[in-house]
Amino acid sequence: MADPIGADLASGLLIKLVSLVTEEVIQAWNIHQQLQTMRGRLESIDALLSDAATKKLTMSAVQNWFNKLEAVAHVADALMDELVYEATRRKVEDGHKVRDFFIPSKNTLLYRFKVAHKINSIHASFDKLFKWAGDLGLQPVAHVVSVVQPREIRNTPPFEEESEIFGRDDDVSYLVQTLCKNHHEHDLPVIAIVGMGGQGKTTLARMVYNREEVIKMFPKRMWVTVSHDFDFMRILNEMVESLTSATSVLKNTQGVIYALQKNVKDERFLLVLDDVWNEESGEWEKLRNSLLGVGGARGSTILVTTRKQEVINTMKYCVPYPVKKLSEQDSWALFKQRAYSPRRDSENETFAGLGRSMVERCGGLPLAIKALGGLLHSKKSKQEWQLIKDSEMWKSKDVLPSLRLSYDNLPYSGLKRCFAYFSIFPKDSVIYKDELVHTWMALGFLSPHDDRKALAEDIGNEYFSILLWNSLLQDVERDEYGNITCCKMHDLVHDLALDVSSSYSATAMPSHDFNQLSKAKYVRLKGFKDVKAQKVEAYIDLVQALYADCTVFGLMLLNLKHLRVLVISSSILLEELPKSIGTLKNLKYLDIPSSLSLPNNITRLYNLQTLRVGPLQELPKRFCNLINLRHFVIKRNYVNNNPRTRCMFIGIERLISLQTLPHFVVSRDNNCLVEHLGGLENIRGTLELYGLGDIKSIEEAAKACLGTKSNIERLKLVWSNNENEMEEVEYNDEDVMEGLTPHPNLKELTILDFKGKNIASWIAMMTNLVRITLSDCNRCEEFPPLGHLPKLREMEICRMRDVRVIKSDFHGDVYSGSSEFSNSGPAKLVTTLYPSLTKLSLCDLPKLEEWLEPIMSTGLKDLSALVVFPKLEVLEIMSCSELRRIPSSSLPSLKKLKIRHNSMILETLSNKVSSLTELRLNDISNRDGASSSSQNINALMDKLLKQNSKSLTLLNLNDCPGLTRLTLGVAMQGLRVVNCHDLTSINVFEDSVGLKYLMIGSCPSLLEWTFVQSMRSTLVRLSLSRFSEESDEFPWPAFSSSPISFPNLSKLALIGREKVESIIPEGKLDDRLSSAFPYLTHLNIRDFEGLRALPESIARLPSLEGLHIWNCKNLRSLPTFSESHTLKFLEINGCPVLKERCTKGSGTEWFKIQHIPDIIW
Repeated sequence: MADPIGADLASGLLIKLVSLVTEEVIQAWNIHQQLQTMRGRLESIDALLSDAATKKLTMSAVQNWFNKLEAVAHVADALMDELVYEATRRKVEDGHKVRDFFIPSKNTLLYRFKVAHKINSIHASFDKLFKWAGDLGLQPVAHVVSVVQPREIRNTPPFEEESEIFGRDDDVSYLVQTLCKNHHEHDLPVIAIVGMGGQGKTTLARMVYNREEVIKMFPKRMWVTVSHDFDFMRILNEMVESLTSATSVLKNTQGVIYALQKNVKDERFLLVLDDVWNEESGEWEKLRNSLLGVGGARGSTILVTTRKQEVINTMKYCVPYPVKKLSEQDSWALFKQRAYSPRRDSENETFAGLGRSMVERCGGLPLAIKALGGLLHSKKSKQEWQLIKDSEMWKSKDVLPSLRLSYDNLPYSGLKRCFAYFSIFPKDSVIYKDELVHTWMALGFLSPHDDRKALAEDIGNEYFSILLWNSLLQDVERDEYGNITCCKMHDLVHDLALDVSSSYSATAMPSHDFNQLSKAKYVRLKGFKDVKAQKVEAYIDLVQALYADCTVFGLMLLNLKHLRVLVISSSILLEELPKSIGTLKNLKYLDIPSSLSLPNNITRLYNLQTLRVGPLQELPKRFCNLINLRHFVIKRNYVNNNPRTRCMFIGIERLISLQTLPHFVVSRDNNCLVEHLGGLENIRGTLELYGLGDIKSIEEAAKACLGTKSNIERLKLVWSNNENEMEEVEYNDEDVMEGLTPHPNLKELTILDFKGKNIASWIAMMTNLVRITLSDCNRCEEFPPLGHLPKLREMEICRMRDVRVIKSDFHGDVYSGSSEFSNSGPAKLVTTLYPSLTKLSLCDLPKLEEWLEPIMSTGLKDLSALVVFPKLEVLEIMSCSELRRIPSSSLPSLKKLKIRHNSMILETLSNKVSSLTELRLNDISNRDGASSSSQNINALMDKLLKQNSKSLTLLNLNDCPGLTRLTLGVAMQGLRVVNCHDLTSINVFEDSVGLKYLMIGSCPSLLEWTFVQSMRSTLVRLSLSRFSEESDEFPWPAFSSSPISFPNLSKLALIGREKVESIIPEGKLDDRLSSAFPYLTHLNIRDFEGLRALPESIARLPSLEGLHIWNCKNLRSLPTFSESHTLKFLEINGCPVLKERCTKGSGTEWFKIQHIPDIIW
């Protein structure tokens, strides 16, 4: 008999038919009775399928009957799609009133008779099927929709992707210790975690990858999922993406290696290659050699996960680490965590015997145990557990039995179809949740399974949670508000998805047998250049979901009559979608590359629910004919806030189903009014409103009904940034903001270019607010009260020129009070303001003078009981030159402090911080009112560095006149001092861990460099620049008196001045450069305009791999590098004389560099 997916076809048609019968168009055509008759037949078919499934009939006659049923169902489905489209088309195109639709013209009557004939033909086919079923012994039986109550599913405990891991502590400890050892004996060693599928190799690798010791040891970390396709270029590009968080599609090997060099050159990196299957040593050597060419620091390591010993055998210098199965005790602990809810402890013993028996069958595989536990979590009775235990599925050899049992016991047939759809994705794909749910919806998988009137998206989110809890999905990632954004599927689970969907899903390549496509509904085409020549279109008549290249899709378009989902992967040769896209009447989901524009014909896709496109400045005409559109996603928004660069949504009030809207620009000239948003009741996620200056009144703003839209999490309100408007103009921005009151569920609020003097009072009522940004509100004089908001974590206030004082009401009322009892007196009230704030940024507030201490509305007089900013970790005060103080007696959690152009606030804060890890100061001096008699810049710095000596790891000072000395604490690892002209000395504690990164620039008074002696063995990077404008040679004050060796220094940068003619004065360091820097791999020389020749001693640096020369306009000569030298990479930029002299083949300097592998100009 058919698989569960196919067996669901009748119920899927039933749901569509029920909706269709209610359409006024259908009733006016007098065919609703015929459709009601079809409904009855479909219900009978559903009952017959239930009987066949119950009896587990597998004989060929039953399969033949089902194949014929599928064919008839396909015809019925196509007819319903046609009717749905026609009904929608007439609503859009023929007018606004139902009676106008149905003038009995010749064409209308002809179409009605045509439809009636098709329905009668389908009825006749169903009658034959009923007779045939009787001959086979099938009888209609009641169909049980679900064995799990919907309430139980909705109460499934929230899945935590970082849930407790059992039995891996020793493994993690060993691997972390092994990784963090120095591996100087080999370049780029490999550690391989090896074990069978489902054993937790990836989980173990991820735990190691995220350990604090590993993060500190490896400044650069990359994670690439390799899988079966060991594609050299893909791996390198994904390494770049892992480092930069930006898409990389470089196709030139040298280009992608250069991109990697810019990110990891001379840095110790960790590369995780997850799920490797490659057994060809040549492919591995190709990758390894490229990684060696990237030039990472010594100690860089590769961590691999694999199932096969043969993979390990191909790798050089590989340390294998076999993963053991979980012990019986750990297996049982993991199972209990998944299977038992906290409220069922009293029942645990009742189920223990059955549970232990099944856990034993899982063989210590974490994936199998988690899947079993997730399945049994929803089973309430001992009988249900017994049924699972006695299942024949435990004898299966194809997939893990517990995975198959999890699938078989999914509570809804639609959910099984959702799971099966994962087969269309390549193994190890990152799968984005919203896109997935919208695709499920387009294919009709998300019908309500009870009487609830739930949105399809909410059902899809519920289905996703069920699959996640049953361990059929994994590796989820979340946004900052805890919403799941994407996931992956274990390859064993993917094998199960392939198995259950083998008749309906296919991934085809040019070399494949295309007969596999004949019944496929979900198709992915890979590697095709000419589908017409291979006649692929002849096999795609039934396709409902297609993933393909744009040019391939265009050639097949006319054959895709039933297409509902289209995802186009690239568009190298096309700038616009084919105009014939408008013929895809059933299309509900369309995802196109950012480079493609939309033709006007797209507005004929009346059934379209989801549209994903690149940036658009203009929408097609009649765009709002897409009345079923629910999600309009612009993949890459513009950075600026100019409304003129954003498309206008004219007629948006017609899109009443819309939930995702990239932005809305209010424009009276274009008839885009804010009140048009009022009827869009289901808007969710992010809403950005621009051009709010076009709103005339509070009443008009209120018509947007933002207060009723409870699913909006992020709201951005932008007026205009027109600085040319006259000062005397009266603004109504305050009224407009009041009218735009959002729902209290709001989590993030951004307000830009607001022209009012007072921020709306409703902000103080947003108790779920997590982040707020106020910027360019230049007439605003006061801040709203926010101190009482319990969840507020981040606050940014920038460019508000009229704010002088942050008053006490900014703090609001008491957030929380608690009584602290003592033996000596009565209870003491403790009040907390900004209880959750972790980051505060105050930027460009030129008139701000004071942030007043709070005066509590409760009458609290003992301010010692007041706690302000208890969790503040990051504080930035930039260009607030008049600010003298902020409240709070101490800042116990502050880790990062950044101050620019304000020495007064630094004096205030110096008494309040003692656990800083980063301190960044810019334009700080003895001026601007600091009490120089008691505290000057030296005293301030002494105090700050002493109080934070054990925690401060990074100090960045720029332009601090008057600062003459620094004493670095024991924890300091990075120091950057620039433009501190009065600095004469730097001292280091004897027990200091030692600097790793040092940059000194434009500090001409710094003549004493003995501090370098104490850190010479720890320095990894050193940058020296522009000491004196008078000198004609580059000063090396630390090294002129006695030789010093830097055994771990890998990167050296020298930045000069116009007059400097030599970077290494003869007789000082030239003769001992190689001994001073024995492991220097990267040398950067720039801005030496007077330099004519580089010294030959550079060519004697024994480990140099990369040389970068920038802006040395008069440089004529390079040192001569021998062919055996280690130099692999040379970059020359802004050196016109040298470039001419290094012309390939004819330049006088070419012979010196011709053997260097990579040269970039």
